Amino acid sequence: MPASLDRGEFYPKVKYWILERFGEDKYNDFRNTLPDAICERMEDADPAKWYPAKDSQVLYEKLFAYFGENYIKDYVKFYTKQAIGGFIRGLVAFMSPLGLAKRAAALWGRFHSTGRVSVEFISKTQGKITLYDWKQSPIHCKVHTNWYAELIRMAGGKNINVEECYCVHKGDDFCRWEVSFDL
Repeated sequence: MPASLDRGEFYPKVKYWILERFGEDKYNDFRNTLPDAICERMEDADPAKWYPAKDSQVLYEKLFAYFGENYIKDYVKFYTKQAIGGFIRGLVAFMSPLGLAKRAAALWGRFHSTGRVSVEFISKTQGKITLYDWKQSPIHCKVHTNWYAELIRMAGGKNINVEECYCVHKGDDFCRWEVSFDL
């Protein structure tokens, strides 16, 4: 299986989240915990260039070790707001929560070189989101759990429950999240 790669678009979003939430001193202190190559990307990543997904794993692990895992939800909310902009943000108002999740699944390959996502509708307010062929790290699973919850929230879902019921890091062949919400 080929090495997994991620687009560089998320590196500056991590930087701006830290700066906005914690300030420049904390950002500079955090950068001192990172390998040089990742520090450089935080400052000057090419959003269209592919970088090793192992590096995003290192960045996320260090990010949440430094600031605390209780900040994953806040980071994902910030990232999602940054990532879903312009024309797509206008579409969010017209899409169902699971419809938005399905649209995001279709875009997976624009940001990750390996893996694929499928969305299965159980009902208007329930579904299953499955990620195949992408085994990075448990921290990515936590980020994805919050990403799906945030997408559903942005599209009008309330009382959202996103639970990872299968995980490659627990020996399963894929990661799957069962989602439910109220409209």
